This record gives sequence, C-alpha cells and structure tokens, in this order.
Amino acid sequence: MEITSNLTSVIGDILGKFEQLANPQTVSRAVATALMPEMRKRIHVDGKNSKDSQIGVYSNSYLKLRQRKYNRTADSDVVISLTRQLENSYVLGGTQTSYNISFSTPLSFDKATWMEEKYGKIWDLTIKEQEIVQIVANEETKLIMQ
Repeated sequence: MEITSNLTSVIGDILGKFEQLANPQTVSRAVATALMPEMRKRIHVDGKNSKDSQIGVYSNSYLKLRQRKYNRTADSDVVISLTRQLENSYVLGGTQTSYNISFSTPLSFDKATWMEEKYGKIWDLTIKEQEIVQIVANEETKLIMQ
C-alpha cells in the first residue's frame, strides 16, 4: 500500500504566503495608503494634533494676513494649510522593509518640523489612526492567508 501526500505543496504554499506578508508591497503599503487621507483631513482640514485636539490658534496678525492675502476664513483654529503645498506633498515612501508617509520635498519636511516645534506632535498617529493600522493590517493578512 502506497501513501501519497501533498504536504510538500501545502508547506510551500504557506511559506509563499509568509513571504508575501513580509513584502513591503503588501501590508505596510496598504496601511500607509489607508492612513494618508485620514491624516491629511485631520491635520489640514480639521486642525487636530496627534492627541486629536486642536493644534492651536492663529495670532490676530497672522489671521488677518491669511484672510487678506490668501482669501482664507476668519476661523482662528490652526489647520496647517496656507498655500496647500505641504498637504499636497504627501507621498508614500518605501524602504526595503516597509512603507511610510513622507513628504515629496525637503521644504515640506522642514515645514512639518517647524510646525511640530511650534505646536507639538502633529504627525504622530492618533488612537483612531492606530486602530486603522490594526484593521487594515488584519484585513490584508486575511486576504493573503486565504
């Protein structure tokens, strides 16, 4: 009596799925792609920092400049948006091991650094964004492991 098995094939399939999980093109790219619009809205529309509270308040002189020169509203809540150059420069940045959200120009990176020096942590993930990371990573993992 001869016994045949597909164990080698099954193990090969499982190892292939683990390789996909480790590939930065899969899970970390999906997470960064899902987070980018969330962060853009939080920071540049809602004016919220990493603790999900208001970033700050514009000074009266700066608020007048925003209104007069850039046709912005009279709302004094900081939204880190004047010319939209910074918020439009978000890009997915890839390394050998993961993807992240970064800026397309050194000037944008410098602006983000200056804003955090002035207002505190803005680009760290909020609790809600950390939950999105978990949800997207879990969903991507399920899709790969099917």
